[in-house]
Amino acid sequence: MKRDLERLNHEQFDVVVVGGGVYGLCTAWDAALRGLRVAVVEQDDFGAKTSAASLKLIHGGLRYLQHLDISRMRVSIQERRWMLRMAPHLVHPLEFIMPCFGHGIKGPEAMRAALLANDIISWDRNRDLPPRQQVPRGRVISRKECLERIPGLPAEGLTGGAVFYDAQMYNSERLTLSFALSAAQEGAALANYLEVTGFERKSGRIIAAKVKDRFTGDDLRVAGRFFINMTGPWTDITSKLLETPAPSRDVVRSKGIQLATTPLGPASAFAVEGRQTDESSVLRRGGRNYFITPWRGLSLIGTTDTIYRGNPGEFRITRQDVLEFLKEINTAYPPAKLSLHDVRYWFGGLRPVGEERSAPGTVAASHRYQIRDHQSDGVTNLISVVGVKYTICRHIAEKVVDQIAPRLNISSRPGRTRQTPLWGGGFEQLESLHALADDLALPPDAVRNMARNHGTSMRTILEIIRKQPELARLLPGSREIATAEIVHAVQHEMALTLSDVVLRRTDLGSRGHPGASALEECSMLVARERGWNETRRQNELAVVEDFFSLTDSPSVGSTEGLSNTG
Repeated sequence: MKRDLERLNHEQFDVVVVGGGVYGLCTAWDAALRGLRVAVVEQDDFGAKTSAASLKLIHGGLRYLQHLDISRMRVSIQERRWMLRMAPHLVHPLEFIMPCFGHGIKGPEAMRAALLANDIISWDRNRDLPPRQQVPRGRVISRKECLERIPGLPAEGLTGGAVFYDAQMYNSERLTLSFALSAAQEGAALANYLEVTGFERKSGRIIAAKVKDRFTGDDLRVAGRFFINMTGPWTDITSKLLETPAPSRDVVRSKGIQLATTPLGPASAFAVEGRQTDESSVLRRGGRNYFITPWRGLSLIGTTDTIYRGNPGEFRITRQDVLEFLKEINTAYPPAKLSLHDVRYWFGGLRPVGEERSAPGTVAASHRYQIRDHQSDGVTNLISVVGVKYTICRHIAEKVVDQIAPRLNISSRPGRTRQTPLWGGGFEQLESLHALADDLALPPDAVRNMARNHGTSMRTILEIIRKQPELARLLPGSREIATAEIVHAVQHEMALTLSDVVLRRTDLGSRGHPGASALEECSMLVARERGWNETRRQNELAVVEDFFSLTDSPSVGSTEGLSNTG
């Protein structure tokens, strides 16, 4: 995958996607698979913002039973199956336990009925899945077993537990990048760090996007026949570029954060009840559930919802955000006893919000995607899309390309993503990939991690090692990451900054600060590949260090409580 600005500046594309999050990248892949000429421009790195704020879960939609929304459940079930089948290295089943209380809507009787309904509605959930990727049926466990499996769970009123299964991502950043690599493989032209600054219009149509290279300041012109705005929290700002080159940057969004902490013990994910409520549900079980999920030796905890008002580019998680969330979790699950010292990593993003609440300063977080055709604004070739769930990105991408393909007046193939493995997929047994490195002196943990992150595409990294055996060494303090992966990220995956490598091409920083020595060696490797001088290398290190620090002051945008009934 190469950053070909010459091609972007001179070719006319059938589809120009503005926004390189998972929705934009998946849409580009879908369109390219149909034979359309596709461009993607992203103002930051691919998947660096909202897509990186996922709790790393692929949902089958069980919670939609509360809303009696069977159609959304079916879509989520089908898309979870697709992820398990087409990206088996990056997505795997995960067991959840939902504690039951009393004998009403929160009790084991109600949950037994819900799990039965879920099993019936998801009757085809394991079609074409190998055994290790299959999702078992749900079941109800006794009060005794629930207490044994979730040590320290408050016993008062506990009457049992509901066990169900969903899926988890091994590395959400690699999964997002896989859509970019899949799109590039099909001929799409993608570039990160290109900011759209305006649009050229003629006779009610956009004819080109005005784009600025954020590294050089150079202006480009990306011409196209149809444009798709998939810029997440920036959606309104991007569409207002049709009216003014300097639109207001103030937005109202739901701010959600997640924490990665020292492990809290249970081998299964489990739910604890917070003080917020989901007022949009038809069958209300009480407070909003926070999920505590085991992930690669840590516990992931999420997700919060607070109102964010301001520039999405100034979003930042503060020390106060983390402390307040820890207080909420410790109240909901007292055995956690979490302090700031236990937090290894924090991440979050901005989501669309729904209707205003009666309480001042509160809104409901939106659970539904939005597709807006700008024909009503006098622009016949622009659609804006706002997604809310990572799980259904492929479904929405297919829906969007289905909508625009007939309007291009050219022959294109039907959608093919449903039958196409994602980049690195297309294998039956993950262990079969380990044999690819049998001739190399790589530690088993490094081979397993490489197979998990890259799937079949690990072959390219192994070839780098065969040509430069010294790159088989691991980064300082790591048992999993070979230095060849750093070189590979720069040479083959459009990693332009140190942050790109540490946070999104490898999982060096996905479980917290990797240590000064690892960052130092990583920066030296990237500097060599990219030709940086010492000043640039030190600046890149400073940016990464800043990412792993908590600010004491809030972002310029403000945050407020969201539907907090406590």
